[in-house]
Amino acid sequence: MRYLFALLALLMSFTAAAQDNSTVKFKPYGFVRNYISYDSRQCLNLMGETFNVMPLDVQLNEDGSEDLNAVDELSFVAFTTRFGVDVSGVTIGKAKSSAKIEADFCGYGSNNTLFRIRQAYVRMQWERVTLTCGQTWHPMVIQVMPSVAGLATGSPFAPFNRSPQLNFSWDVGDGWNFTAAALYQFPNVSVGPDGASYDYSRWSKIPEIYASWKHSGEHFTFGIGADFLSITPRKTSIAIRTITDANGASSQQEVKVRANDRVTGVSSEIFAAYKNGKFNLKGKVLYGENTSHLTMVSGYGATSYDPATGSYEYAPVRSVSSWLNASYGKKVVGSLFLGYSKGLGAKEDFISVNDFWMRGAKNTDYLYRISPSVTYKAQNLSLALELDYTAVGYGDVAINGRTNALRTVDNLRVCAMVMYSF
Repeated sequence: MRYLFALLALLMSFTAAAQDNSTVKFKPYGFVRNYISYDSRQCLNLMGETFNVMPLDVQLNEDGSEDLNAVDELSFVAFTTRFGVDVSGVTIGKAKSSAKIEADFCGYGSNNTLFRIRQAYVRMQWERVTLTCGQTWHPMVIQVMPSVAGLATGSPFAPFNRSPQLNFSWDVGDGWNFTAAALYQFPNVSVGPDGASYDYSRWSKIPEIYASWKHSGEHFTFGIGADFLSITPRKTSIAIRTITDANGASSQQEVKVRANDRVTGVSSEIFAAYKNGKFNLKGKVLYGENTSHLTMVSGYGATSYDPATGSYEYAPVRSVSSWLNASYGKKVVGSLFLGYSKGLGAKEDFISVNDFWMRGAKNTDYLYRISPSVTYKAQNLSLALELDYTAVGYGDVAINGRTNALRTVDNLRVCAMVMYSF
């Protein structure tokens, strides 16, 4: 609670400063948001059940008579409430400077610290060039983003990630824009031998690299992008060494050694959006390699092990994901989100079914989602009702991560949202 009081005091001081300083401008913003959601079965959810990813596979009891995951549930939470401050107004040389700090209460984790930073960055903007340094949306997310009521924002079909980054944007002219970014992982991170951790990015010492080329017109926007990610799954490993004692006897012993392993993935995207009056249509197709840090069903695995050096070779799990989002209206907005994802597995077999790591289930073949919603807007107040039908094709775990579906497991989420913006 002390963090909330501190933030309120900061907002009040910013507002007072804005009245006394004609150069620096502070603009507080935010909303109070409540979600009520019902799920027809147990799901992989993040952030205290608010971020819906996918329904869990069938888990039969000992005599095979009941599915232990066929349990519905109801939740009511308010910690998606958000506060933010935009700072602007100062010109440094020929560049306009600005900054943003944004926080909410979704830091739901083992340390029980709810209050968290969403975005915190400094931005310098020249006539055609913009440079952003700090934590904000991953450019693969923000180029074209679904407009839905649910907090998952189209994930796992659409990328979802905010990361510290150095982002360069160049307005080439005639509606064309080039973007390049170097990113590190936090809070959205890759999975691996130690679970989900930002250590894999730290140990790598090589930033994630993204680049895109986009055209924005009066009604139509389209573009392409590519992403390069290279991470280090282990800091140390175990090597098998031959040790000879004083009597000349030899034995095999395990020795801990420094690891220099690396798994590299290259992902690409095509995106487009059309807007005309009250009508909006947008979508994306993404080929992904090890995109678990984008909150997608993906990962990587170990394909070989050298006992002499303790080194592993890896291969990323590949997938193709797509989504389409149409909406119409201004005061009353109707929306339909469609998503589909297909797992392609790895190019090589893994050492075993235990030696690969996934966000989501290892035995996932495909996923699809049909999600209609309606939102009513009355000045600062928004009321939304959303239906989210998500189905997953599950099969047996495959040695290369490419599963053939044997059954389809689905979930219906009914979500109501009440939001007051300021």
